[in-house]
Amino acid sequence: MAIEHFTFNADLTDRFVRFGYDLYHEDAHWLPPIREELFGQLSAGFPFYRNPGNRHRHFLATAGTRIVGRLSAFVNADLTDEDGSPVGTIGFYESVDDRVLARELLDTAIQWLRVEGRIKRIWGPMNFDIWHGYRLMTRGFGQKPFYGEPCNKPYYPALFEDYGFVPRQHWHSVEINGQEALKNISASWASRYQNLLGRGYRFEPFHDQSFAGELETFHAVLIRSFDAALGFTPISPAEFKQLFAIARWAFHPDLFTFVHDEQNRLAGFAAAFLDLSEVMRAHRGQPGLLAGLRCLYRSRRCNRILFYLCGATPEEAMKGADFGKALFYHVMHQIIKAGYESVLIALIARYGPMARMAGMNLPAPQRQYTLYELNP
Repeated sequence: MAIEHFTFNADLTDRFVRFGYDLYHEDAHWLPPIREELFGQLSAGFPFYRNPGNRHRHFLATAGTRIVGRLSAFVNADLTDEDGSPVGTIGFYESVDDRVLARELLDTAIQWLRVEGRIKRIWGPMNFDIWHGYRLMTRGFGQKPFYGEPCNKPYYPALFEDYGFVPRQHWHSVEINGQEALKNISASWASRYQNLLGRGYRFEPFHDQSFAGELETFHAVLIRSFDAALGFTPISPAEFKQLFAIARWAFHPDLFTFVHDEQNRLAGFAAAFLDLSEVMRAHRGQPGLLAGLRCLYRSRRCNRILFYLCGATPEEAMKGADFGKALFYHVMHQIIKAGYESVLIALIARYGPMARMAGMNLPAPQRQYTLYELNP
């Protein structure tokens, strides 16, 4: 087996990207990434590469003329652990089911991080940062995927753990079906919502006619709400806007709310989105995708809603638990009012704010995702 190293190389980048499509092309549960977006992330113009102190290396494993694995290693100058230690990451991992191959590929990337990047603590998988895809699915394979869900072969967790990676944090997704189930889950928080309304709080929908301005507001409140999250790194308004270039078609203004407190200060937000998975699967990341997304957006109808994000500013979080529970109730009420029957509460960090907010009312999680860590 041979492993080629590269940073920017058109031919190797093409082979790197194509291997992922070849590996999954018969997988009915795979949502193909958008080719243009993926090539953009591997080109020199991508914002990560312009940040001073950032470094990277891509690795492509071949057996004869056949590609059998790929991996990237990243040094993100802004990424540190809770104790301030620098963290390196490995991402874009794909390989055939071969323990020896996996070990050699991981060895090569980790050696580069430790020698060239002088990094001791390593997380993975993580593509650049938490904004661009990270974690492995570790439980729940074979279910209908959703847009933004980590997608990987079921044997990857064993390959990582065999190498010595250990779980750093887990996330879960919970799917709820039927309006009665949705009503029962959210009903207990109605009084918290009414309490905030009585105190003068306002729940304002996302105004999609002013998308650019609303996105700036979303960026500002999200950054403040999540700056203590594991792996958080800054992201500029321009990059944030680029990140939502495709996701904007998942916005449903009635299901996305900004909350202002009694003094008219922006206190937090909650966001549920249209699930783009059917359109993504139908177009397989190829031309025609944008037209399909626009059609979905205009109709505002899909098979299910993804309740992704909920956050409070530090000042609001200090006031107690009522705010989060009221947010959860408001969004669930809006989903029910719009007539949707299926909601997937997606990527809830274990012991995180969303889990504390609604955990006691939710069914058992059907899916689990894990970020792994490797220490010296």
